[in-house]
Amino acid sequence: MGRMPSDNTVAEYAIQRALKELRQGRKQSARSWALRAISLQPDLEEPWLIMAAVASPQAGIQFYQEALRINPASQRAQQGLNDLHRQLQKTSGQNLNPRTSLLKSKAIVSTTPGLLPPIQSEQVRSILMKKKPRQATQLRYKHRWGLLLIAPWLIGLILFKLAPILATFGISFTDFFLLTPNEFKFVGLKNYINLFQDPNLVTAFIGTFKLALIVIPIQVIAAILLASLLNDERLRMKNTLRVLFFLPSIIPSAAALFMWQGFVNPRSGWLNPLILNPLGLAKYVHFTSRGATPSLMILATFWSIGPGFLIILGAMQGIPTDVFEAALVDGATRLRRFFSITLPLITPAIFFTLILNLTAIFGGAILLDRGYNFNSNLSSVDTYLYFILFNTFRLGSAASLAWIFFIFMLVLVLVLFITSKYWVYFPDQEN
Repeated sequence: MGRMPSDNTVAEYAIQRALKELRQGRKQSARSWALRAISLQPDLEEPWLIMAAVASPQAGIQFYQEALRINPASQRAQQGLNDLHRQLQKTSGQNLNPRTSLLKSKAIVSTTPGLLPPIQSEQVRSILMKKKPRQATQLRYKHRWGLLLIAPWLIGLILFKLAPILATFGISFTDFFLLTPNEFKFVGLKNYINLFQDPNLVTAFIGTFKLALIVIPIQVIAAILLASLLNDERLRMKNTLRVLFFLPSIIPSAAALFMWQGFVNPRSGWLNPLILNPLGLAKYVHFTSRGATPSLMILATFWSIGPGFLIILGAMQGIPTDVFEAALVDGATRLRRFFSITLPLITPAIFFTLILNLTAIFGGAILLDRGYNFNSNLSSVDTYLYFILFNTFRLGSAASLAWIFFIFMLVLVLVLFITSKYWVYFPDQEN
């Protein structure tokens, strides 16, 4: 290994870099290199002159005085100090021309013949450029702690998400039968071809669209109205009401399923005697009951509006009050302010809520349809997948259906993102 350069050599290299940056008009970089030179050799005159050249007039006076302290016979420091005093007297407290300091700095550099011999040491450059050992150690420490803290989530993502997804992709090309798991073989695209020829697949997709057209608009509209109500300053107990409306969405799906089954039980539930009978609707006998199905879907949609409501509420609270005050001065009514200001400004939150509700509904958010045969026009693709898997035990076909639906959902979400530029307001893309 070669001999390490001294602090004086490194400081001289930093001064050369500062002068080079100063000639090219890069004041911030020149200041940084000059500070490095001062930190290594504070008794050198040149870095203080460079600092005075790139600083404000008030700070420049102090830097020139420091240079005179180091070298009382310095003509450049004395001349620069006198120039700054004259400029301050002329301006009489007014701001100086922002180009004065830069022009003065270039003049000082150009009139300084042979300040220091050029230094081209790669070893010096590596010393100045490398990170401080303490900072690098702290950075590695933070990275390790960050990975350690998210390790449970990463393990869960790999074991319970990515691994099953990749496994289903491989199984979709086999004739895997649940009752004979050791007797499967590779069949290629046969499962996909059979599904596209299956008329029930069309029925499942039509049922899914019907479900989405009923549920998604109700969820989004209810979330917007509820957020508007709870965002009113005159409302009391707002925090308590927000928690109560959001609480049902964090109840586990299994618990919600048993609760709904008890609620809609034809013999002991509350649905028939308290809701359907007083409204004159047909009694609930089964999920496929024509009179009860729309009502149950509407009730079930209000159960899961918590996340969307919270997202939209946060967007409403982020709208500047100045906008509403200006509209109020112009005479805009409350309804006009809502449709002309609030709704356009929260369209990003509405778009995000739409994507969440779309993935939830198309993934089988209606738990009441679980476990029944696929015989309803409103059954979703998720229900048909459940039927293939647990009624016919064809795991290969079920896996291929899952991937078909995944690709369909991916295309649908991409279409929504492409069309969002026509109705979603993005502040960063305003111009």
